[in-house]
Amino acid sequence: DDEYLRLPSEKDVRTRVAAFIQATGNGTLRRCVCVVCARELMINEGKEELIENIPNIQVHLRPEVVHPAYDLWQGLLLLKHEVDDTGKGWVCWECYRALRANKMPKLALNNNMWLGDPPLELRRLTFAETLLVARHYPRCYVFKLYPRDGSRGYNPAHLQRGMAGNMTLYEVNTTAMASMLEGSLMPQHVTTLSSVLAITFIGTRSLLKNWLSRTFRVRREAVHEALQWLKQNNPLYHDITISEQRLMTLPDDEVPEEIEAIIRREDDGEIALQERDGYVLDAIQDEICKSQLKENHIEADVVPLHALGITDSDLSRVSSSELMSYALANLMDVSQEGGYVVRHGLKAIGDFGKDASERGTPNPLAAAFPCLFPYGGGGIEADRATNVSLREHVRWAMQYYDRRFVSHHAFPFVVFAMIQKRDTMRSARLQMRRKDFERDALAFNPRVRALHKHVVTANSKVEGSDNARAQYRGMIWGSCLFLGGPTIWMTINPADMHDPIAQVLAGEIIDLDRFDALAGPDSHQRATNIAGNPYAAAKFFNFLIETMLETLLGITKRASRSCSDMGILGRLSGYFGVVEAQGR
Repeated sequence: DDEYLRLPSEKDVRTRVAAFIQATGNGTLRRCVCVVCARELMINEGKEELIENIPNIQVHLRPEVVHPAYDLWQGLLLLKHEVDDTGKGWVCWECYRALRANKMPKLALNNNMWLGDPPLELRRLTFAETLLVARHYPRCYVFKLYPRDGSRGYNPAHLQRGMAGNMTLYEVNTTAMASMLEGSLMPQHVTTLSSVLAITFIGTRSLLKNWLSRTFRVRREAVHEALQWLKQNNPLYHDITISEQRLMTLPDDEVPEEIEAIIRREDDGEIALQERDGYVLDAIQDEICKSQLKENHIEADVVPLHALGITDSDLSRVSSSELMSYALANLMDVSQEGGYVVRHGLKAIGDFGKDASERGTPNPLAAAFPCLFPYGGGGIEADRATNVSLREHVRWAMQYYDRRFVSHHAFPFVVFAMIQKRDTMRSARLQMRRKDFERDALAFNPRVRALHKHVVTANSKVEGSDNARAQYRGMIWGSCLFLGGPTIWMTINPADMHDPIAQVLAGEIIDLDRFDALAGPDSHQRATNIAGNPYAAAKFFNFLIETMLETLLGITKRASRSCSDMGILGRLSGYFGVVEAQGR
């Protein structure tokens, strides 16, 4: 075969490199906000249009009930500030096609997706204060902070701008925390913070309390004003009673004693360096960081915290009875119940036996994250004219224009864990061998005993699970048998903190066509951008890998098939790529 191991010509290489440069320029990476669904998307995912010319917009985007906080445009529930003076706005293809088909767009703000802007009373809350005003906690938090340059000779006065760290989120005991939903006294008791927080400082000889207060301080007045606003404007808080006694247990403006008591210190700074080790040597970044630890440097207000979420990818904590319930439910039609006493609950606290009118509309995530859902509306899986699935709603939240969801410390991990568990439960199936069924046939209630004994879960659809990895290994072996062994082993590890594309996706304004390495954010701001927006880092990784495969290696996807043209390495007969996962 003449194509076998044929090298690309110089023209082929230049063409591929030029295609990569064009695919990573301003024109391709320009983003626009849809006036209908408020998502921030790439410019090629929609078009600019006169609002009055959008088909059926008056039918589907005029709200039946007008909320006092709505900011309508000519009576339509749109993202008003994204409509220019000429009446033009950018609309995504998904919303445009739905309106053209005379249907309510799934993700339209008028489809109970409107959130409203968080008021100052909620925006100014610190991390600890948001926990005190939340009605319940979906996660507990472990903070681990360390000197960013890994040295022992730092000045504690420079700790704020010389610190970095991570925050790990773990699942909580939902049974033990469910009682929080039943109470109406707010704020949460200050002692609750010690139950859901853990803080460790690594390599710190002395810690200035005034620095600690910037991240973990609690202000009694701020908590009080936030609860008053929520009680007046958020229906999920209408039944609360603001307890003056609990408010008086909060400090005026300092770190609560309950938080100070749980702080632990680890003198061995090498631990932090080991945990941060990766493929890419970061010597240049270390030099930049060290150069900024000068007396005349303006002190930053935040520590770049990388948020990590611990998930049970193999669902080892799911009980067999829970798997049994879902497996039985999957035997029936989605909209009907079978002959077994199995029914899906709607709330964290059991509602079995209650009338549907008494249960109301569940919206636990809106109660857990009042700063994200300030008016209590737009909650996940709330009642809507057009149904929006959990996965669709989470994707919409990650693309929401003001980035409130992607920059939140806990929301992405909570909803991704929900999706993971639901995918597993929906794939649960009952399997039994014929001989086992016959052996148990004479036993008392044989079907129930056989089902309970042989229930298994097929969690191969869950990313990161052992079954999913086993499937990947099977695909690799099949590819090797069909195409032969691989010729090239390649590891691609884009440096999101140093790449201007990642900074653009995180919201920075950088001219990629006339790039200046000395312009743009400094190293501290770059670290803060990536740490505060993990979605941008993930989107950058996905975008760059897909762009490299298509423009440099010549791999394109047409319909359901992948095709290969001449790339910088030649014409590929096949490839298999996986993303490293650490169960976080």
